[in-house]
Amino acid sequence: MEITLLYASLLSILAVFLAYKTGTMRLKTNTLLGAGDSSEMLQSIRAFGNLSEYAPLAIIMLGLLELQDMASWKLHLVGSIFFLCRILHAYGMAISRESTPYRLVGIVGTWVIILSMGISGVYLSLPL
Repeated sequence: MEITLLYASLLSILAVFLAYKTGTMRLKTNTLLGAGDSSEMLQSIRAFGNLSEYAPLAIIMLGLLELQDMASWKLHLVGSIFFLCRILHAYGMAISRESTPYRLVGIVGTWVIILSMGISGVYLSLPL
């Protein structure tokens, strides 16, 4: 499961980076719990939280597809697109309180990749 390990590792590094940004924002805004009334703090919390909500499902699906011997190039394609989408979403969250093209592409891409992995999983699990 080397491919799953690669993307789980990359997503873990991204998660630690976003957690660090949240921690430094807490110090900057002197907000020890919650978001207070800082929109920057809320943006930082949600960038990390959104990754934490979607990454586990994507990693599990990627691992299960890898166990089903899906072609390596397909696994790398969905893994790399998912990772790129998560970076785009986090960047979009960081630069503006409003919706940005980065944030939109990031979340729509995330949904499309998870949906495609789900459909692939259903197909591969059917007895043919």
